[in-house]
Amino acid sequence: MRWWGPLGLLAAIRVAIPLAAYADRGSSLPGMPRFDRPARDGGLSGDATGFYAAAREFMAAWGRMPRPVLALDALLALTATIAIVVLWRSRPAWRPWLAAGAVCVFGLVVAVDVHWMDPSGAAVFGWPLAWALVLLPIRAVGLSKHAAWDAGVALSLVFVALTVVAVAYLGRNATGRQRLGVLAAAFWTAWPLLVGVIAGHQAWTNGQWDVDVGLHNYSEPLSTLLVTAAAALLLSPRMTQLRLAVAGCALSAATLVKLSNALLAAAALALVFLRGRTREALPYLAGALSLAPLVAVYWPLSYPKLFDNPQSWPRDPFDASHVVTSWTHSSIFYPRTLAILVPLALVGAFALRRPCALALVTAFLLLNPLFYSFYANTAQHPRFLYASLPELFVMWAGGIGVLASLRR
Repeated sequence: MRWWGPLGLLAAIRVAIPLAAYADRGSSLPGMPRFDRPARDGGLSGDATGFYAAAREFMAAWGRMPRPVLALDALLALTATIAIVVLWRSRPAWRPWLAAGAVCVFGLVVAVDVHWMDPSGAAVFGWPLAWALVLLPIRAVGLSKHAAWDAGVALSLVFVALTVVAVAYLGRNATGRQRLGVLAAAFWTAWPLLVGVIAGHQAWTNGQWDVDVGLHNYSEPLSTLLVTAAAALLLSPRMTQLRLAVAGCALSAATLVKLSNALLAAAALALVFLRGRTREALPYLAGALSLAPLVAVYWPLSYPKLFDNPQSWPRDPFDASHVVTSWTHSSIFYPRTLAILVPLALVGAFALRRPCALALVTAFLLLNPLFYSFYANTAQHPRFLYASLPELFVMWAGGIGVLASLRR
């Protein structure tokens, strides 16, 4: 109860925040922006319309697939599942490779279907795939955009609740102190209420608050969960090859959700290798590449279809000239906000006494901001940086721990 009790309470609070905003739609509660579910398209707006179209395409493509190919695809899935289950029970030493193999087989089965999909406007496929798996039973009885919005928000809130647990484990594994893990989870839970105080009400513009709390059917809740869970696994006190393989699979799935997460996967590989775990790096690498075929198969349907659309893709997407404006014009992470966020995080670096913990948390914290500093639309869409927030709050919790130790 000293661990799961607080985490259960924090997860409930984090989910209650968007539910309260939704229940009181049309007016604004203290510390939260006004939430209005758009009447048009059942509540879908922005990139969510493309994600929903991709989910519909994924479900419809099974019907376009030639029946012999569909039968072979199903046979592959069935045969591989039986083989993996049998080997999992009989060959415990193979489990790291079997975990990566299971995810790879799933990706290959889905990739066959993706071949028969039409372009939908979705730049990435991870969130539409997860959304489609939830919508499949609803589609059997009649799928509407209203039902899809409800199902997507419910799934997003599950991801948000799980992220509370992932942040706690990341904080505990990084600092070695259970209380600091709970404190990091508490910071992440309170962030939707803190952001308006720290950054001002401009932080609520362009639907960024709705994206953060899971009310917009965007990919950020799933991306943040996968990245945080992988980081927590990579810092496990009792590292095993299976945990490394699962961490690699999580980052592979995170790359399917958002391509820039591949930078985190590469950084984690370098850190695992530099820790002297040469043999352990191979199971991690197998997991990190498990969904690479699916990423490659979906690529022709993703960004290349948007390059000629100036409304979806800027004319100069990556340029050094964007580095200053990405921060000075940001609706959330502008200089005043950074002046509040950064100092305590710098103090928290002293709480991460293991070099590997400091290196991984710092890498996962900074790589996204460094990459998106060069992107033209970062100031308008600070949600690109949300995946780095758990690491920031781990550093905050560490900073509180350091200051408390100095006071004692």
